[in-house]
Amino acid sequence: MSKLTVVCVFVHGHVPFTAEYVVRLQSMAQRLLPSHRFVCLTDQAASLPQTIDTIEVRPPKGVYAWWTKLQLFNPELPLRGRCVYFDLDVLLLGGLRDIADFPAEFALAPDGAPNFKPKAKALKVVKRFNSSVMVWDAGARPELFTDWRLTDAGRLWGDQDWIGERAYDAAAMPLDWFPRLSESGPPPWLPPAKVMLCKKPKNLDAAVKWSWFNEAWQ
Repeated sequence: MSKLTVVCVFVHGHVPFTAEYVVRLQSMAQRLLPSHRFVCLTDQAASLPQTIDTIEVRPPKGVYAWWTKLQLFNPELPLRGRCVYFDLDVLLLGGLRDIADFPAEFALAPDGAPNFKPKAKALKVVKRFNSSVMVWDAGARPELFTDWRLTDAGRLWGDQDWIGERAYDAAAMPLDWFPRLSESGPPPWLPPAKVMLCKKPKNLDAAVKWSWFNEAWQ
């Protein structure tokens, strides 16, 4: 089995994530997915513990910071082996080896928000993938980085729409692996749920609101 890399992105942007999100993500990954290298693509390396490997990146100017995720596919980055990416606003539940070993060169969580509409109505949404969780072989799909232009951010809502458009043949992992947190409380998740997507409320707020969340987000 090739070397496994767990990777995240932590850059200045419209969502005020803190270093705590990276530290807790690393802790969950170490507990639930042993034997991997944890790497953070960031423009804030000085704010992270030295125990976290960092790769310096800069978010593209004038657009949402989520477009920085396309740098995961930059062939010049020192990522090796099988790569598993998690957004910072997730809660890892278990069964992560199923994600790492998913039988595809490139796979993503499926689109799980059929009613979502972008704030900027003129921007296109491709209802195919959710890039909160991705797995791929390092070096695969370099065109997602090399072919992207700033003008693509002017016509598409986000990186997952670009991926859905350019890598339409990528695989989608099972939807029931990725339950969503809501303001009403914990969803009735059971196996095979593996990663909870915490879009609203975000993790810091959820950890204050619910003790069960704070205990799991460690």
